[in-house]
Amino acid sequence: MSKKRELVLAMSCALPLIWAATAQAGGAPPARQPRTFTSTVTHTGPAGNTFTRQSTLTTNGHGGYTASSTLTGPKGNTIATRQQSGSYDPATKTYTGGGTVTGANGKQATFNTTVQGTGNGYVRNTTVTGPNGNTTTIAGQGAYNASTGTFNQSRTTTFPNGQTATENRTVTASPAPSPSN
Repeated sequence: MSKKRELVLAMSCALPLIWAATAQAGGAPPARQPRTFTSTVTHTGPAGNTFTRQSTLTTNGHGGYTASSTLTGPKGNTIATRQQSGSYDPATKTYTGGGTVTGANGKQATFNTTVQGTGNGYVRNTTVTGPNGNTTTIAGQGAYNASTGTFNQSRTTTFPNGQTATENRTVTASPAPSPSN
């Protein structure tokens, strides 16, 4: 996979996952003041080529957000833009979101994600549809074991040609955190 494609895919999937991971777990969250966050990330490669991603994320104070990003290449050219939005439903503990990534050539890809909170983790499903209509699906899950301080994650990606890739991750806090009262 090309570095440019990896950057675009990472850019299109990171914010919803981060947002879902930090969403409040139970009950209706209190209304919060809407906020706007901006960031600029610069990556310099081994040949000195620089890529910059400028992003803005705005919350609505009720579990929803809109976000946009622009990825600029080493010559100052726009490589890709991303527009997305999402919301969290505390009654069902479900985050839904989606958006569009537009490449420098004007071709677009769309993505839609649903994250369902479980008692000790989550189940996540994402569909990415490329500019030619090819679809990639990503099914993932994660669970936390409080007695061992271990968080286990797994995800399976199914590509348009039917081939799959699986990733498993385990993160352990040592010593295991004590349950709080």
